[in-house]
Amino acid sequence: MKLRTARIIERLNALGEISDSKNCISRAYGTKAHTASGNLLIKWMQNISLQTYRDAIGNIRCILPSLNPNAKYFIIGSHYDTVFNAGKYDGPLGILLGLEVMQYISENNIQLPFHLSTIAFADEEGARYNTAYLGSSTISGHFDRCWLNRTDDHGVSLKEVLEANGGQVVNIDSDSIAREQLLGYFEPHIEQGPVLCNEDLSVCLVNGIASQTRVDVHWTGINGHAGTYPMNHRNDAFCAASEFSLAVEQIGKYNSDKLVATIGKLNIMPNTPNVIPGKVEHTLDIRSKDSSFLVEISRTLEDKAIEISKKRKIGLEWNILHSTPSVQCDEGLNQLIRNGMKKAGIHKTLEIPSGAGHDAVMISRIAPVSMLFIRCQEGISHNPLEYVTSEDIEKSLEVCDNFVHELIHQNS
Repeated sequence: MKLRTARIIERLNALGEISDSKNCISRAYGTKAHTASGNLLIKWMQNISLQTYRDAIGNIRCILPSLNPNAKYFIIGSHYDTVFNAGKYDGPLGILLGLEVMQYISENNIQLPFHLSTIAFADEEGARYNTAYLGSSTISGHFDRCWLNRTDDHGVSLKEVLEANGGQVVNIDSDSIAREQLLGYFEPHIEQGPVLCNEDLSVCLVNGIASQTRVDVHWTGINGHAGTYPMNHRNDAFCAASEFSLAVEQIGKYNSDKLVATIGKLNIMPNTPNVIPGKVEHTLDIRSKDSSFLVEISRTLEDKAIEISKKRKIGLEWNILHSTPSVQCDEGLNQLIRNGMKKAGIHKTLEIPSGAGHDAVMISRIAPVSMLFIRCQEGISHNPLEYVTSEDIEKSLEVCDNFVHELIHQNS
């Protein structure tokens, strides 16, 4: 176990060296670093003698086949893209745990009653195109072709990036997996929160994933000279966006028991010290365990934005980029994980919901899903300080091994 854990850590460190920035980890979808990290994953998969390929959108997929050609597929997965200034465990740890389980099964000639697959999803964060779950949407058959026309901050479209990296748009639909072909899905992932640290536990079960809506908001006012345009006659797009930001915070705090709301990305134009901002674009990310409540809050916030735009005589565009309902993890798979945890000597079984989104959200549309959370130091994530101890990686690997063996036994 220690040798296998050391191999996971060595691979985590190797992926952590691949970045588009010299100062931090950054692997947004379709960049040179993103492609290079995918190539490294392919190399490791091929070294284990797995059937391996990169699909049209850039998911890295490998299969350890069953002797039964008509068997269903069971998928272990997570993502290999990152946010800017990221840690090295968010996403890759789950992929590498899957590979390590597959390598053990392959090397020990364990017969599988199902095809076992690990998928490294190309884009879960949506950092470049605001397309969260881009990779897993193709697997589930829910890729929206309108996304191909989206452009990044430099005006480069998703379609251009996809084709520049060897993907073919015509192949996207054929990369999906039909519901009847799937046995289930399992995603090991760092918790990205403090619960496991507070409970002094290495791992825990995830019982569900919160609903999420991401919105692109544009405010359009009038550019003007900062020194000559009177305050009472301005149509300042930034002031409108600022008023809305404070309203988002106020509504979030009032509903703090069931809502989190964030404006995380902001572009001001022309972004010049002596010019009144004529245009502001920003994101809005809202999440809740209650899907119907989130729909209601989304309408409330849109109404608030409309009210501000009319009062300030500012143009408004409100574009929902994606919206996903809450997800319940499968009880049958969770029971097998509990069994695996007990065999690993974990007798306190904690079960918590995930406020963060995961590729399991999209895969839940075609298969039963399950997740294992792994403790990260102080709950820090999306941050260079993100860290998981070797002891916790070893314990999570033991649980993953046990879980897959439980699954094999159940389906044999």
